Amino acid sequence: MGLFSNLRAAATAPSAADTTAKSVLAMPFLVAAADGQIDDAEVHQILNMCAFSPIFHAVGADKTKKFAQDIVGGLKSKGFEAVFNEAQQSLSPAMVETAMCFAIRTAFADGVLDEKEKDMLLTMGQRLGLPQEKFLQIFEVMAMLQRPAQ
Repeated sequence: MGLFSNLRAAATAPSAADTTAKSVLAMPFLVAAADGQIDDAEVHQILNMCAFSPIFHAVGADKTKKFAQDIVGGLKSKGFEAVFNEAQQSLSPAMVETAMCFAIRTAFADGVLDEKEKDMLLTMGQRLGLPQEKFLQIFEVMAMLQRPAQ
């Protein structure tokens, strides 16, 4: 019986690709929720980024949507700290940079970077151990990418 229990556990354990994708995806949702609600522009931005990211191609659209639902549910039931801590544990330094790109771009999705989003981004960058110079570099590039037509 022990052999079959181990097989079942292995079959249900998330893959490294799943864990990475869910952890990266948590960061933009945490920023989106910083002002108390996740609006449509933010969700569209997040889904758009996922559609063009090899991280999410590796897990597929259905799993990505499931991860998004799990994250939003976790925010409602467990709160920011639990969702953040769970995601933080699985992010390599390179994936921290990618997650911050997603988070910063999401903060710009509605065209307004409010104080709560700004504070959340700064907190996330610090807690993820992202050097300030790298944070500013990512922030500047994402701000350029999200400029409106002039």
